[in-house]
Amino acid sequence: MKKLLSQWLMGEVVHKESVDAPFETVMEKLEEAVKKHGFGIQAVHDLKQTYAKKHLPLDPDFEYRIVEICEPAKSHKALTEMSYDMGVMMPKSIIVAHENGKTTLRYMKLKPWMVSLMFPELDVAPLSKKVSGVMEKIVGDTLAAVKNAGEKVAE
Repeated sequence: MKKLLSQWLMGEVVHKESVDAPFETVMEKLEEAVKKHGFGIQAVHDLKQTYAKKHLPLDPDFEYRIVEICEPAKSHKALTEMSYDMGVMMPKSIIVAHENGKTTLRYMKLKPWMVSLMFPELDVAPLSKKVSGVMEKIVGDTLAAVKNAGEKVAE
């Protein structure tokens, strides 16, 4: 019941796509797509390395990276002209993981009205809509580039 209510109210919050492609190929194509859309990669958190340093048990095929992206001019404007509180939404993250024999991409897809509720004193819905659209395009372009490289995009 809780899941149905959440789905009805919020929709798909975590957007996920899968491809039959090597993990590193997807990472390479993601980096290209991020740059194409005027964003930069601020950091890549490799959880495989993090967990290995802590001697945590891992499946040999485990891959999970959190790719943090940012468009400096837009984030600067959001922070300096809207509110420093906007920083909690930055940078945007795209997850690249290897699971069940496929490489997956995930990102948070908040609806603009949800972000507006988080910041009721600000008019953030238009900005939220733009950013969500760019995230969707980055992932879409990554999938298209992987497909054009001869890899199979999962249905």
